[in-house]
Amino acid sequence: MRRTIGMTMAVTCLLGVLLIFPALAADDNPLAAGGSVRDALARIGTGKGVELVLANGKSYRGKLGTVGEQSVVVTEIAGKEYYDVLIRLEDVSAVELRVRGNR
Repeated sequence: MRRTIGMTMAVTCLLGVLLIFPALAADDNPLAAGGSVRDALARIGTGKGVELVLANGKSYRGKLGTVGEQSVVVTEIAGKEYYDVLIRLEDVSAVELRVRGNR
């Protein structure tokens, strides 16, 4: 009887962990649908590597700087490490962010 109760508790705990773990992993990805580009950039946080693709097709890859109400700063631009760029949020078409593998 005790062995059955112990086994049932172990299986229940394992199932709970398996159900909760994917939810925790999903929370690690700041690129969630349903929010604005500004919200996603704010969740990413400053200093993280990011690539912003603009409506005109040009893209900027570097480190995320400050995120304001109407604009975002990207620092250490790839190929132009000594430069920063200020981008209007309304011009951002896509945000690329490495979310799997070595960061």
